[in-house]
Amino acid sequence: MRWLAKRVTPSMVIACLALGVALSGSSIAASVKDAVNGTQVARNTLPGNRVVMGTLPANRVKPDSLTGRQVNESRLAKVPSAVASDTAADAAALGGRPAGAYRTLASQPIPSGTTVSGAFGLSANITGAATVDLRQVVSLPGLATSDLTSAAVNFGNAAAVGDADPGCAGSATAPTAPPGRVCLYLAASVGLNTTVTGEAIPLLAGSRAGFVVQAVQADAATGVFGVWAYTAQ
Repeated sequence: MRWLAKRVTPSMVIACLALGVALSGSSIAASVKDAVNGTQVARNTLPGNRVVMGTLPANRVKPDSLTGRQVNESRLAKVPSAVASDTAADAAALGGRPAGAYRTLASQPIPSGTTVSGAFGLSANITGAATVDLRQVVSLPGLATSDLTSAAVNFGNAAAVGDADPGCAGSATAPTAPPGRVCLYLAASVGLNTTVTGEAIPLLAGSRAGFVVQAVQADAATGVFGVWAYTAQ
């Protein structure tokens, strides 16, 4: 034993220690890995180049933590439901109707073939009047596609004396109109001898913005109520 003690040198001791460390390196590394957690890593000290690209799974990201600042929206694809609905038919229709059927400005022409409709009504009772002449201006929801002259604005009821248009084949409950024409349908009139007509706006014979409903009665009371329809050419 005394001989063995004399043969052990400091360099041999260092070599043996190095061998021991080398043999136990994997177990030491494993213990170090298990020992490091989030509390030992200072905030904002781990650079992105320490994470291998493509190795961080989505389930390691906190839900709802990413915003537009972290995501390049221009590289995002459409969600499946948006792709499924993005067809020519869906893109051209709103509620089953083409986008052109929705009027936003009265200065825009009514789309060709589109029928618009509305109601009108006026009445008066003037004591001592020999003749009562009433007129009401009715505006279209958009511009007509042709001039609205008096010849293009007529009643479709046979009761409309002197102003019946056989082309107005609808009714007060289902108003229709041929292209380029306004058809008025009488629902009720005031006075036994009331005469009702449709005409252009006075001094605006070529106006495409609307028309006039007229009721004339040689008595103190007169009036007219009904609906109208216009179809753009």
